[in-house]
Amino acid sequence: MNKYNELAEELNRLLNGSDDKEPAIRYLRSRNYSKLESIEILRKVLHIPYYQAQHIVHHSQTWSDVKEFDTKLINDFFDVLEETKNLKTKET
Repeated sequence: MNKYNELAEELNRLLNGSDDKEPAIRYLRSRNYSKLESIEILRKVLHIPYYQAQHIVHHSQTWSDVKEFDTKLINDFFDVLEETKNLKTKET
């Protein structure tokens, strides 16, 4: 059995048909998977779209210590994109 299959099997055991994803997210973080890796793994295991997995992980108790920072980072990124768009519009 490969590493991904073993991981998927463990996550499915932790989820066990429950709506509570926190045990699986906590397991991933305790095994040093990053937030982004956790999103991607959860997406694959649950067969859900990326945005749904991102929402679950971002709003989890497990990752609550970085939620505020991540939200600011995302908002700042979109602000820069908007500013860049506005600058290009002014140039033309």
